[in-house]
Amino acid sequence: MEWVEVLSRIGAGEDERTEFGQFRSFREKDWLAGVCAFANTVGGVVVLGVANDGSVDGVPMDSEQVQERFTSGLQNGLSAPVRARLGRHQTPQGWVHWIEIA
Repeated sequence: MEWVEVLSRIGAGEDERTEFGQFRSFREKDWLAGVCAFANTVGGVVVLGVANDGSVDGVPMDSEQVQERFTSGLQNGLSAPVRARLGRHQTPQGWVHWIEIA
């Protein structure tokens, strides 16, 4: 998924296939719940660094560390590994990360 499509989803707001996460402190359980729900249905996208109202605030962590934590969580944080595509884009407010579950 490209940044343009993520922006489109942000503009459309949360729905049954899109979930936003605004994190002051980054915790696996916050985004793993969304990943698990999408993995057990038709798929979707968890977008981190975006508030529920669609405003971008960025993830307050090093971008590489976030990607590493995603990879670890997807492989070890659930009862079975989940295959997903990871993406990220730097905005003036900070990095926005997304996890696309097919």
